[in-house]
Amino acid sequence: MEKSRLRVIIWNEFKRGNTAAETFRIINENEGKNVVSYSTVTRWFAKFRVDDEKLEDKPRAGRPSKLDKDALRRKIEDDPHITIRELEELLNCGKSTIGDHLKAIMVKKLDKWGPHNLTDLGKAKRRCASEKLLQRCKNEEFLDRIVTIDEKWISFNNTRRSTSWCKRGEAPKHVPKPELHEKKLMVTVWWCSSGVIQYHFMTPGQSITADTYCAQIDKLQHNLPTMVRRRGPIILQDNARPHAAKKTVAKFRELGYEVLEHPPYSPNLAPTDFHLFEHLSSFLNGRIFKTPDDAKNAFKNFINSRNPEFYNRGIKKLVNRWQDCIDSDGNYFD
Repeated sequence: MEKSRLRVIIWNEFKRGNTAAETFRIINENEGKNVVSYSTVTRWFAKFRVDDEKLEDKPRAGRPSKLDKDALRRKIEDDPHITIRELEELLNCGKSTIGDHLKAIMVKKLDKWGPHNLTDLGKAKRRCASEKLLQRCKNEEFLDRIVTIDEKWISFNNTRRSTSWCKRGEAPKHVPKPELHEKKLMVTVWWCSSGVIQYHFMTPGQSITADTYCAQIDKLQHNLPTMVRRRGPIILQDNARPHAAKKTVAKFRELGYEVLEHPPYSPNLAPTDFHLFEHLSSFLNGRIFKTPDDAKNAFKNFINSRNPEFYNRGIKKLVNRWQDCIDSDGNYFD
């Protein structure tokens, strides 16, 4: 995207009253992934806040264009999370020169948790399910009937995972998950293409069982959106024990709910994981909560900040996800 057009978009979002974080999310969702960096958005927001409404970069003194490649490589090896701005200062070289060299030898990736190791059978199940669902989607409009659900722990201390420089073809670093004894609060969310239908916070020490899950299903029956109720809901859930329990299966059968096929160990085929909770995690990053109410209020603020198109987009992403799964022969994909 041209820089001039990008700056106009940032300016428009600034005038609408959106935050830099919201603008960063909106641009990368609507214009394409990694179109703009968060630091670029915050830099322009800072300019706009001091009444600098010009959309051009200020002239800056040039820096040397020559770069010691070995020094650059050593800096990255010493600190894979170093930023280009820090490299500018350390190496006394221009941003564009550093960027050009980095593009040639490195890529920037998010440190991430390691996924479950898929067996050949697991890959086959993922591919087969994706093929069936993609074919069904071509023959029938059913995405708007999907009601998807999952649980998430909201940590009181939200550690930010960072990006790091990696050699081309090299996987991002895997970082340890937070300790299990950390203070946290579990929330269960039920939602569809039009928005969140209901959510439930678990009391400390309470766990999800078939009984508690069925109680939530009973509430869902009363809270279903009219369009979903009229056409009949299709439940998309993972294979956690309470979800697959005999009592749960009987409850769905009693209510006449269809349960969509979902292969095991497939968070990247579950909208709650790859869309809703991914954005929730970004929203919570860096926040520290002192009480359960603080965590609950943060979650509610997140839900209230999303518009209907956000949820619709999350469900519609399933089509491309199923295709990606087929193209990767059932393997995990980015």
